[in-house]
This record gives sequence, structure tokens and C-alpha cells, in this order.
Amino acid sequence: MPKFTVIVFYTASILITNWVVRNKLGYIHYDRGFITVVKAGHYFIYSQMYYHDARTNVMAHHTYINDERVLESVGSALTDKTKFSTKYHGGMFLLKANDTISVRIPYVRHYSMKSGASFFGAFLLYSGESN
Repeated sequence: MPKFTVIVFYTASILITNWVVRNKLGYIHYDRGFITVVKAGHYFIYSQMYYHDARTNVMAHHTYINDERVLESVGSALTDKTKFSTKYHGGMFLLKANDTISVRIPYVRHYSMKSGASFFGAFLLYSGESN
């Protein structure tokens, strides 16, 4: 009888909900891990996570619009000497009113939520239509 090796990848993401809200202005609302856009337009969306975990080979975080992953940052293996690291990403997106933005982590379980170390947000660049 042939032997088979089954490799299972854990792909579930954990929604980060313990953000400290600061500098909230304009056409967005925050609630339990989600930024909700009030006014349609072109937004710059950004996020950074500060990782602290030497037990994993990969560190990453993803930014979602509604339930679609739109940005991803992935880092290489960490050791006890390099277990602290940050990953940042950002980009411009055309959003509709009531779209939601969130940040999720797929691998790392230890991260710092210090102000200035881990953050995410969005700001309106242009509220007109695309050409």
C-alpha cells in the first residue's frame, strides 16, 4: 500500500481588534477592528505591525477591504537574536460608502500594540469619480 504525506497549511487569519483610536478625522468610523468608510472616494490605506515571536518561520499581516485581501506583508524566518521586526504596507484604493477595512495576522501570535509600533488607518485623497 503506498504511503501518502498530507501537508496542511493553516490559513485562518486573526482579526486584530485591540487598536487604540487616535487622530480620527473625516469620513471614517472605527468599531471593533474595522474602519468603515462613510464617503466614497480614493483612500490611502496603510498598516504596520511590530512582531515579537521567535517560534515561527514566517511573520505576516494582511489588510482587507470588506472580505478581500488587498495588501500583504510577509517576512522571513526569525531567530532569538532577530525576533523583533516591523512590516509596513500601504496603497491607494477606490472605496464605496460602507466599505470596511481591517488588519489580520495569519501566522504570528505575538505582536506589540505600542503606539507608533503597530498601527493602521486610512485617509481620503480624492472624493471624485475615476477617469
